[in-house]
Amino acid sequence: MANKHLLEGFSASFCGAFLVVFLALPGVAVGSNNLTFAFGEKSPPYSSSLDERAVGLFPDLVQLTFRFIPGYTTEHVVVPWARAQYNVRLGRTDGLLTYPSEEREKYAMFSAKPLFTQSFGYLVYSADNPSIDLIESATSFTELSSLKVIVERGSQWEEDNIPDYLERVSGRDMKAMMHLLMLREAGDFMVQPAEDARFIAQKLGYSEKLKIRKVDFIPNSQIPFHIGVSRQLPSAMDVINQVDSVMQNPEFQSELNTLIKGYR
Repeated sequence: MANKHLLEGFSASFCGAFLVVFLALPGVAVGSNNLTFAFGEKSPPYSSSLDERAVGLFPDLVQLTFRFIPGYTTEHVVVPWARAQYNVRLGRTDGLLTYPSEEREKYAMFSAKPLFTQSFGYLVYSADNPSIDLIESATSFTELSSLKVIVERGSQWEEDNIPDYLERVSGRDMKAMMHLLMLREAGDFMVQPAEDARFIAQKLGYSEKLKIRKVDFIPNSQIPFHIGVSRQLPSAMDVINQVDSVMQNPEFQSELNTLIKGYR
């Protein structure tokens, strides 16, 4: 009988010690109020890495949001975007800021309203373009049918939303596209978010020639980005409820608008 009690005591002590060690292991959820958000490493001006820190609009938006939620703190990591989504799916990382597609809603809970809406409703062109009057007066793609549009090679959104009758000039990425537009004058305009165009033009030295015009004839131009939290996180529902509450705060909305305008 004494041996039995000894074994019971040993078993309880062992289980307690194992639990302490287990909870101390990296990646084990302990219900902490410190949340880790993952961002893409090569998506400036939205997110990128600088001195191993997450920088850009999206980290700034998440930081601003949780500044209004005293019960939680956040850490930011920058990784390849595919890995960021994979880690949230498995619960290795707590959250992200992205478009809430059907696939992503399977593994993450999202805020009711977007924190940021990316708009492709802009024509980007050069002040030196000889067809500038046409670009600045057009009210439809049809009126631009005599011009060339510069697109990103492999972009499904551009394939779906820019009419086939427009002659295309392809660039491998945004930098190449900006050079084609401003330096080589291989095309007349691009369809891009204002933030992207200003960032790349400034980086490449084209800011003085850059012209951006907001239009209302581009389909599916508004892409909402919501805060998402892994469904593996025990406090996921509470986090999303807190975010939804903050979104109704007039002071937060004022600071949010100021932050976004700073990138535009």
